[in-house]
Order: sequence, then structure tokens, then C-alpha cells
Amino acid sequence: DDVSIKVGEGTIHGIIGENGSGKTTIIKCLTGIYKPDSGEVLVDGEPVFENPSIKSRIGYVADSNQYFTSYRISDLKKFYKDVYGRFDDDKFEYYNKIFRVPEKKRISQMSKGQQMRTAFMLNMAINPDVLVLDEPTSGLDVIAKKELLDAIVKEVEERGLTVFISSHHLSELEKICDTVSVIRNGN
Repeated sequence: DDVSIKVGEGTIHGIIGENGSGKTTIIKCLTGIYKPDSGEVLVDGEPVFENPSIKSRIGYVADSNQYFTSYRISDLKKFYKDVYGRFDDDKFEYYNKIFRVPEKKRISQMSKGQQMRTAFMLNMAINPDVLVLDEPTSGLDVIAKKELLDAIVKEVEERGLTVFISSHHLSELEKICDTVSVIRNGN
């Protein structure tokens, strides 16, 4: 309700709120999945909704990843390469050395944490200008959480990636965010 957020290029903006407060709804508007009832979501001055050229520059890691469950990671990589012209195999392999997800495993055989790491690696490999993460540490152990948050900070520092990240754990985000918004009951 009357949300107004401006996220600067090359910064990390966190949105904190308890479950059910509206974080995912905002994120689905930011990524162009939902059309806002009023107002607008812009990236570089252009609307996101129904704008494939802008959407191709946005990476999105959902709180639960609904991938093709019979696919292996190698199948997903091929799919992402076909959809995103900027997909970088070397970057995917770099991150998989950190996160160690077996590429021959089917998505249906993976834990929630492995699926989350896979989604993160695929979205980093598309070299997005904007990365939107909805509860990205959900299902990750302490070491994987640290590796993921460190990777985000590294991409921001090295390439000026803009990040929008949600969580209901303030302690996770206060370490990496430049700015934070708090949402409660949709406000």
C-alpha cells in the first residue's frame, strides 16, 4: 500500500518483514510477474511489466523454485543459455566450485538448499544488471548462507550489480545492505 522505493545502481537494498507481510508481492511486481494495482516499477526509467528487454536484465531467485523437476542442472543450463544471451558458462562453473551442486542430479532429487544454490548460480551466470532475491538463504546451512551473501557483495563491488533482497531475518541483511525498507501488513 503506497510503496515507494528507489534502489541506487550498484547497491544492495533489503526488505525486511515477517512472513505474510507483502515482501513476495512487492518482489513479483519488481520482476514484472504482477502488474501493480497503481503506480509503476521502473528499471532505468523503463517499465518492467510486459517489457522483455528490461526483464532480460533482471535475475530472479524465488523463495521456492519451481523448475522443471525432471531436468538435470545441465538441462537447466542449456535452457538458460537459450533464453538469456548473456549466459556465462565460466561464471556458472565458478559458482558451482563454491556451492558444489552435482550437475547430473535431477531437480526432483535435490534438497531445498541445493535448489536455492542452483537458482542463484543460474541467475548469476546470466550477468544481470539487477538481481532480485526472495528469501535466498531459505534452506541453506550456515556455511552456504555466508558463501551466498559473500558472492552477492563481491558482484556488487566488482561489477556494480544492483540487488534487491528480502528476508525476515534482520541479522542476515544488516551485514550486507546499503539501505533497508521494513514492511508490515502491506505498509
